[in-house]
Amino acid sequence: MKTLAIWGGRVVLLIALGFVAVQVRSHWASISSWRPDGTDIALLGGLSIAYGVSLVFVVEGWHRIVALYSSEPRSRTYPSFSMTQIAKYIPGNVAHLVGRGLYLRSSSLSDGQIVKATLVELGAIPAGAVTVIALLGSIGLLSPLLPWLPSWLWVLLAPGLALGVLAALVLAPRLGLVPQSSTSGLLVIGTLSTVFMALLGLTFAAVFGLLANASIAPLAGAAVIAWLVGYLTPGAPGGLGTREAALVALLWSLNQEDAVLIAAGLFRIVTTLGDVLLFLGGWVVFSGGATRDEASSSH
Repeated sequence: MKTLAIWGGRVVLLIALGFVAVQVRSHWASISSWRPDGTDIALLGGLSIAYGVSLVFVVEGWHRIVALYSSEPRSRTYPSFSMTQIAKYIPGNVAHLVGRGLYLRSSSLSDGQIVKATLVELGAIPAGAVTVIALLGSIGLLSPLLPWLPSWLWVLLAPGLALGVLAALVLAPRLGLVPQSSTSGLLVIGTLSTVFMALLGLTFAAVFGLLANASIAPLAGAAVIAWLVGYLTPGAPGGLGTREAALVALLWSLNQEDAVLIAAGLFRIVTTLGDVLLFLGGWVVFSGGATRDEASSSH
């Protein structure tokens, strides 16, 4: 099954990259003429910083996931995330998860607890994405993206999500994935993930706003759906290719193909720079702390 998933992900990735390449080639004459001015570059830089800051929500979520199993300080959990997240761009899309586990192996966590924490993280962030999609869809704000879906199906998303969350809260402790008293902790983790995904959607809407006008909610919803597609594609580094293909497909109904293609590329740049800034921030803040800890332990 693992081999099948890997090869399936590679096939999906190739199809996605091919789809995007065809669309870029078809619209190259117009999109290649776009030239960002100083204001555009400054705004994109600001959005990169804002996205990097928004990642603090998932960093704190990771800290709280680890706290379900052991009382590790933020001086350990924060760098274990911030200094490894950029490794998701390595082909295979698992290096960041392995890196977090290796970083925390010298802590009070057992290997089994690290594995469980990783599994919770793998479910928590996409749960936040699904929450945003369900909330926007249930009040009719995502109908322009998928007009062929009946409106009643969107309305059922919110209660369906509530039942899914309830089932997860009940099953996770019973399956031994988290301690029995973890319900409130899981709710906080889910809230942090939801806030981050909402900010991710707004970031894309702001990027698109540099190029053309469109309603914010469908743009944000499309970004979150596209992120989820990229996240769920096995082996796609950082969702590369599949996320862009999903964005282009979802927003084609806007009849602003040039803007969609450019925005998809700019969004990739903004989020990648945000991940780099998270890494640099973690390195600057916590490497000094680690040095001080080593110095104090030597005396």
